[in-house]
Amino acid sequence: MPTPRSVPQVKQLIITKYGVSVKTRKATIIIESKKEGKILETPVSNIEQLIIASSGVSITSKTIRNLIDHGVDIVFLDNRGNPTGRIYPVYINKTVETRRKQYEASHNGKGLEAAAEIIKAKILNQAGLIKRYYYYTGNTALKQAYTEIAQIAGKIILNTPSQHEAKQKLITLEAEAARAYWPAYASLIPSELGFNNRDQDGEDPVNKSLNYLYGILYSECWRAVVLAGLDPYLGFLHTDRSGNPTLVFDFIEQWRFTADMTLLAMLRHGWKPTQINGLLDYETRSKLVENLSKTLDETRANTPGETPTTLRQALKKTAFKLAAYLRGEEPFKPYIHSW
Repeated sequence: MPTPRSVPQVKQLIITKYGVSVKTRKATIIIESKKEGKILETPVSNIEQLIIASSGVSITSKTIRNLIDHGVDIVFLDNRGNPTGRIYPVYINKTVETRRKQYEASHNGKGLEAAAEIIKAKILNQAGLIKRYYYYTGNTALKQAYTEIAQIAGKIILNTPSQHEAKQKLITLEAEAARAYWPAYASLIPSELGFNNRDQDGEDPVNKSLNYLYGILYSECWRAVVLAGLDPYLGFLHTDRSGNPTLVFDFIEQWRFTADMTLLAMLRHGWKPTQINGLLDYETRSKLVENLSKTLDETRANTPGETPTTLRQALKKTAFKLAAYLRGEEPFKPYIHSW
């Protein structure tokens, strides 16, 4: 969390520290604690999203109403970085028309076509990240891995007779790419950290750091799809379950590389995550948040034919592109990074 008393455009404010309070005074948001006093003070207009990632944060209903009046999205995370709830303003962006078309797309195959493009983009971004480190290291095993991953992306063609078979094919190819990607990724990480492969339930600090980063990314993607007028609970690839934002689960796939590249760069520069009682400690979570925010806000997103933006801006634009595609206004192009 930023520590100056006054800061410029924050956009996304993430609170991970225990024992702080969030207050608003007129059009100003104030973060303070009994021990440290005032930690941050900035105009509410500087904030687009407030993420509360600690159980020891107090916020009043008056403050919540004030933030909503200013269009601030409020997200609550658990200690593993998973979104547990959110409060956001009511946005109107062709919502009725968009959601009607989204529901239709879940039956007529159009939604699955979008999901296929997203998975293809995910796999190409995985290949791109490994390719980048092949150029850094010259390790021929990485060249073999990124070539294999890219070839798997080329197999994504929806030519099966049923949506069920098409889904199964996508899931199979996604898993096949993961089997090539994660060992290559692990080979770039110091062995003493105990990371051998991706395991969502893994007890090593690298898997837990990835979980935490993905949790932050989930909140970013969730906000983007809601702003675009989409129903976050109706996805096209992930199985619909009551209370699960399956469209967010679909949409995030093309953006997971931002968390992967952030953590990999941190680890290769000597940083090490630490745990207390099996959970990432405060300093580790703060550092992860800080570095992912830098990746999203400072990495240039170059999409052919479009004005260069940041990755955070590109993420939002991609959600609007998906909504426009479902309404039949334009083809859908997911985000593939220029590696």
